Amino acid sequence: MQTKRAMMTTVWGAIFGIVCMLQLKYLVGTSLWPLGIGSLVHHSVMGLTIGVSNIRLHWAPHGLLWGLLFGIFLVILYQAQPVTWGALAFVIVWGFLIELITTAGFKLKREK
Repeated sequence: MQTKRAMMTTVWGAIFGIVCMLQLKYLVGTSLWPLGIGSLVHHSVMGLTIGVSNIRLHWAPHGLLWGLLFGIFLVILYQAQPVTWGALAFVIVWGFLIELITTAGFKLKREK
């Protein structure tokens, strides 16, 4: 069950990474390399981390916590870019949505 959960969260992280990559390209006008691809990898790793994390929290604050932690990293990565604070907000929302879809939608809960 934990392997299915980790795979599911990684896939959702990659999907949200593609969404962010396309937003960077078409809304902000940045190139796909390195920020777009970095965003895809970043979100995929965030999804994997959410899937394998063993922190004992309810799924909602768990997703928000990992979104915040990965969002802070992204703010540092995007330093001096016009997408800095928007990126933080999006990553927090993506972390929450990854947990929502995986835990509440597909019923893949963390093992205790």
